[in-house]
Amino acid sequence: MTRPWEDLDRLVSTVEAAATHLRSSIHGPSHWRAVAATAAELADATGPAADRELLLLFALLHDAKREDDGYDPDHGPRAAILLDELRAEGRVTLDDERAERLAEALRDHTRGTTHADVTIGVCWDADRLLIGRVGLVPDARYCSTPDGRRRATAGDLPALDGPPSWHDVALRLGVA
Repeated sequence: MTRPWEDLDRLVSTVEAAATHLRSSIHGPSHWRAVAATAAELADATGPAADRELLLLFALLHDAKREDDGYDPDHGPRAAILLDELRAEGRVTLDDERAERLAEALRDHTRGTTHADVTIGVCWDADRLLIGRVGLVPDARYCSTPDGRRRATAGDLPALDGPPSWHDVALRLGVA
């Protein structure tokens, strides 16, 4: 399997250096890793259809360009621009089709819609199932995957503290 990065640590450091709200306890790196771990769980339940490399990249990038922890509807589009910049620098290697899929997931992840594409659906569900960190309860109507809907309905939600390291998540996703 081809990895979209040469060195995971270097990619994480590059994204963190470009991040605009890195110290956030709500939308910062701990949350990014929790989204990646949740995406791995959802991908395991969904089967082989989800592009696991894109799941990891979504988790790393989706909130990297937030300006604050409040209402920031443009942080998804800014994350998609960051993806373009990382591709132009050669730090992320994706063909145009996969890059556009990831860009769509990043751009639209806050719109409150669902998606039929399994990869995009897993990305969005992984983030939405963690909404408890801001005092909200996930709503199954906004989940794209059967396991996401099941988990939201049953209250089977991811732990909010102590997400695994990027290396552990990459191994779990099978992309390391």
